[in-house]
Amino acid sequence: YTGLAVRTIEGGGDIAALEGTEVIVKVFPTMLTPGGRLLVNGEATDLTDAGDGTWSGTVQVEEEGYYEIELARADGDLVSASPHYTIDVLTDQPPSVSFSKPGRDTRASPIEELFLEAKADDDFGISELLLIYSANGEAEDTIALYDSRPAPEVTVGHTMYLEELELESGDLVSYYAQAKDNNRETGTRTVTSDIYFVQI
Repeated sequence: YTGLAVRTIEGGGDIAALEGTEVIVKVFPTMLTPGGRLLVNGEATDLTDAGDGTWSGTVQVEEEGYYEIELARADGDLVSASPHYTIDVLTDQPPSVSFSKPGRDTRASPIEELFLEAKADDDFGISELLLIYSANGEAEDTIALYDSRPAPEVTVGHTMYLEELELESGDLVSYYAQAKDNNRETGTRTVTSDIYFVQI
């Protein structure tokens, strides 16, 4: 769900990745071996022969732990062929959202055009950014500022036409932004900005 490209890490061992990541471990034995297995937290799966003297196995990152490799001797006996490599599950951080304009409570006339600019960011993508507002404590209205391909950083401007709200002097408009991240593995998270007020 992150949209990150596949990465190749040469000479690595320890794994640090988001939950749900699939890691293909490629083994380069220093001498020929008839086979081997990959032990992840004590559970074994056979390595796959690539046909060029290398072997591979797959680790699904689901929980913290370790993995190691065992290779077979010519007689078929398995021996430890690697140290215990650690598996660390990284945490997808929640998004953040704020207003850069005006970024404070303001005063406006009932026929003014009020420009707002909301910013949201997330380590692996904002999927939705909403503007939510209410006049005089009535039911909230929602405007979708961004609802497109997930992006790590989103900045969107919106002009609020106060005349359309039929406001009078002394009225109060409240507004805030709401952002959702792109985490479909453990559940999308929603955060909201501070709430701001426009005094008419």
